[in-house]
Amino acid sequence: MLTLEAIRIQMREAETVLKALDKTLECITFDSSDRESVDAAIGQVTQTIDTKLKGFKNNPILSPMVEELKAQYVEGIQTQVADSELKRA
Repeated sequence: MLTLEAIRIQMREAETVLKALDKTLECITFDSSDRESVDAAIGQVTQTIDTKLKGFKNNPILSPMVEELKAQYVEGIQTQVADSELKRA
C-alpha cells in the first residue's frame, strides 16, 4: 500500500506531466476541411500522448489515463471538424 507521501509525489508528477502534455497538444494544428490533415493530427495526438506518458506506466494516476486522454483529444478534433462542416453548410 502506498503512503500518503508517495501518493502526493505521484500526483505532483502527474500534474506536471499533464500540463506539459496539454501545452504540446495545443500546438497541434490541422485543416478541418482536409481529411489527411485531420488524420495526421489524430496520429500526432496519439503519438504525443504515448511518448510523453511512456515513462509513467507504473504511475497509478497517469497509467490508467492514457487511453482516456487519447479519446478526449481525438473527440476534440472531431468536434472541431463537425463544427467547421456546419459552418460551411
